[in-house]
Amino acid sequence: RAAAAGAWAARAASMADELHFGGDGFSAEDIFQKLGRGTAYTYDDVICLPGHIGFGVNDVSLETKLSKKISLRLPFVSSPMDTVTESEMAINMALQGGIGIIHYNNTIEEQAALVRTVKRYKNGFITDPIVLSPNHTIADVDRIKSENGFSGIPITED
Repeated sequence: RAAAAGAWAARAASMADELHFGGDGFSAEDIFQKLGRGTAYTYDDVICLPGHIGFGVNDVSLETKLSKKISLRLPFVSSPMDTVTESEMAINMALQGGIGIIHYNNTIEEQAALVRTVKRYKNGFITDPIVLSPNHTIADVDRIKSENGFSGIPITED
């Protein structure tokens, strides 16, 4: 590592005249695009100092692609572990702009039920509620509550 650090320092010194050299060091562009081609850096190699930026925070986008069809506003993904991501975590991750990956330590039916719960949640409102009529039984209510994790079921005549 010492030889690599020495080589980097020599290379940086020889290129310093050609590059924009700020009062505090090299710019990120210099390090990663000009000096750093093919160079890997560790935490000890780079010190980031606060400074002036020429753009506003609203001009920064952290949006990233998780897949071809799924974009995230924030690059936050929860772990697909049974102690981490079930429907509640997936909902909260989505509300923050991330995504929760439902774990696979359930049966296919249980996984599908977790996904249905997440998809039915819309900012605290259930947009497509499951409703029952006065002709349904308490057993129907209990079954729907256990399948979907609901605490209550609307009863309507329509």
